[in-house]
Amino acid sequence: MLSDREIKIIKFLYSNRHRFCTSQEIGENVGVSEKTIRTSINNIIEKPNHNSFKIISKKGSGFKISIINNDDYIDFIYNYKNAISNINQIYDKEGREKFILENLLLKNNNLDFYKVLDILYISESTLNRDIYNIRDKLKDYGLYIDKNQDSIISVVGKEVNKRHFILDYFFSDLYSNNFIKDLNELELFNRSSISQILIILLDEIREFKISVNDYTIQNLVIHLALLIERVEDNCIIKDYENPDVSLIKKDNPKIYRFASNIINRISKSFDISLPENEQEYIYLQLISKTKSQYNSVLITNKKIIQLLSYLSKKLGINLLDDKVFINNFMEHLSSLENRIYSGLFVTNPLTKKITNQYKYYYNLVVESFRKFSIFENDSLTEDEWSYIVIYILSAIERKKSNIKRNVLVVCASGLSTGLMLKSRIENEYGNNINIKEVIGYYEIGSQNLNNIDFIISTVDLDYLVIPVPYVKVSIFLDENDCKIIDEKLKLSEDIQKSTKSNTYSNKLIDKYFLFDRFCISNESKKKEQILDFIYHSLTNNKKDIEKYRSETILRESFGSVVFNNLVALPHPVNPIEKETKIFIYISKKDIFWDENNTKVRIIIYISPSSKPAPSYEYLLGLFTKIIKDEDILTSLINVKSFDDFKNVMINLI
Repeated sequence: MLSDREIKIIKFLYSNRHRFCTSQEIGENVGVSEKTIRTSINNIIEKPNHNSFKIISKKGSGFKISIINNDDYIDFIYNYKNAISNINQIYDKEGREKFILENLLLKNNNLDFYKVLDILYISESTLNRDIYNIRDKLKDYGLYIDKNQDSIISVVGKEVNKRHFILDYFFSDLYSNNFIKDLNELELFNRSSISQILIILLDEIREFKISVNDYTIQNLVIHLALLIERVEDNCIIKDYENPDVSLIKKDNPKIYRFASNIINRISKSFDISLPENEQEYIYLQLISKTKSQYNSVLITNKKIIQLLSYLSKKLGINLLDDKVFINNFMEHLSSLENRIYSGLFVTNPLTKKITNQYKYYYNLVVESFRKFSIFENDSLTEDEWSYIVIYILSAIERKKSNIKRNVLVVCASGLSTGLMLKSRIENEYGNNINIKEVIGYYEIGSQNLNNIDFIISTVDLDYLVIPVPYVKVSIFLDENDCKIIDEKLKLSEDIQKSTKSNTYSNKLIDKYFLFDRFCISNESKKKEQILDFIYHSLTNNKKDIEKYRSETILRESFGSVVFNNLVALPHPVNPIEKETKIFIYISKKDIFWDENNTKVRIIIYISPSSKPAPSYEYLLGLFTKIIKDEDILTSLINVKSFDDFKNVMINLI
């Protein structure tokens, strides 16, 4: 059986599975010494029944996890989680800090230093280091963290400063890379009112000293935003059987006053008049999310783990390792249980949109819950199912935004300078970039460019046409270099999202792809014949034709220009003409290019200008998409006319 510490180590290695991690790095995140990490990893390796993965040890580099079967890995690692609370409590360095601040500020609790050690299972030195880091964050707000003679920890300072810190620390992500931002990416609802609702909630939570965590607050913000949108559309709750609210008011007078204040402030801030039914509805939502009414009996921890493992496999993402999803999802299920208990279900203004636009995910959620007999005896409404789907969609969007870009590092020799640059890039962009390889300039070839999003190079690659964006930097990676890399990261993201307008698409296609530079051939021809045909199609100048021939041969001497044994991207090493020219040759017969590439079907010959336009770089990004996507390649091979080809390219953009 794995210990909690061993599970944390495996999960940390899994989240950094594309690289080696030192025992020091793992120890800092898990909260133990390097020696303990090495001992724990040896224990993991020696334990049987984990054929889904293996841990590789490399002297001087550290440890790396190799996943043999991802589905089996998910099953294996979470079979050790018999309580879902263990999944919630992910106390890495960031998680520990958040736990402490959440208790001190959101829950208004003081903490016993030694009890925290037991809860987080860390050493005194680790907790002292965490407190030091927290103290550093608080000082800019005129706050400080105090530990008295009884080892009780508290935050000291003005209430207004505490509120400023709470907004910035816990909720600044609501406007950047968090749950609500993910919903915004899906264009599910207007979030212009989010900050207003958030401030109202925080004010009243602090005023009434209500104990809630940040995930509960996020859920309340979203719920109230949806409710306001619904009321503004004149969709008012009219017909439902209210539970006896008067009894709940009597049992929970503090919560009732808390809810009443929120209702009054929302009514004034958004200039809406809430009927009594709506007020009672808000009240019941608030009480269901801020007070546990009864012990959970409807669902079991084992079922939830099985459900999330199943959904992870179906979706191709690991929901169980998504902290934001786990916390929001569990918070929602808890509230849903309360609603089932009270007989009150939510209305969701997004239901129609979700059932129409995201039908696959809706059906998957319903089918999955039924498969594992969760809420099987309760008739959940479409609104409730749709609300659950929102969490799934948010996790998918978050996964997209968190994908690391695969980068190739190129330098003159590929040795010391490349390794120095690699180290600097990893320090600066470790969370955004995955360095696949460090190579020398003359090693660049199609074999190095598979699954590469862009290149960072100390050598000028302007005249070495490659279907991947690149940036030239110094080995010292200064501030200007970082700005350029940031732009490339954004370009890579834009290309993946393909957000260009139809007008832009048509202009781009018309500029670079011409009818007289396009050919579909049903005949079997040699590579040299085809290239000569292309040279003569690009120019009538004999000297330029000869330049094309010699420069193209020179380029191939550096490395292969064939990708996936299907697409060749030959080009001259140096610009030959003033304008950029592209010739597309599609063969219905296999082309023998070289001994390693005998089934080439598409030739994209690129003749760059001496001063390429910005749109040219975007075009190279599109070629990256082409060589990575088998469906696009198949579509291009099967085109029957120039118009067919243009349509494929326009859809690609």
